[in-house]
Amino acid sequence: MRESRPRPPRQFVSSEGLLRVIGLESAVEDLGLSVRARNALRSLGCVTVDDILRLDLSSSARGLGGKTKDELFRKLERAGFRHPAMDEERVSEIRSVERSLERIQGRIDRALGAVAKEIQLVRQRLRKKATKGAAK
Repeated sequence: MRESRPRPPRQFVSSEGLLRVIGLESAVEDLGLSVRARNALRSLGCVTVDDILRLDLSSSARGLGGKTKDELFRKLERAGFRHPAMDEERVSEIRSVERSLERIQGRIDRALGAVAKEIQLVRQRLRKKATKGAAK
């Protein structure tokens, strides 16, 4: 949840080597986003940094795919801001990794189970051969 008191402007050095001051009322262009990202934000009605921070990025939005969101989050962080969706995205990534690990664990368990059965069969065969050899 956003703070109710206004944030002071943030300063950072842009990729062009210029000192920029970024505040909530700064234009989207001041973040140094790509043309694609700026156009996508404009189409969603974002004109200022404050508009971006109020934007609900939890649902899909035309023009704001994964790469564009990553770029947006990086630029916001660099300017000293943190969008609430950044935390949601990390939680989503963690859940995705957890599901992948569960699937991998299941595959490993099945593979090791098959190996254990194979070892058991080989032992049984060896015992049979050992008992046949001892009987002769």
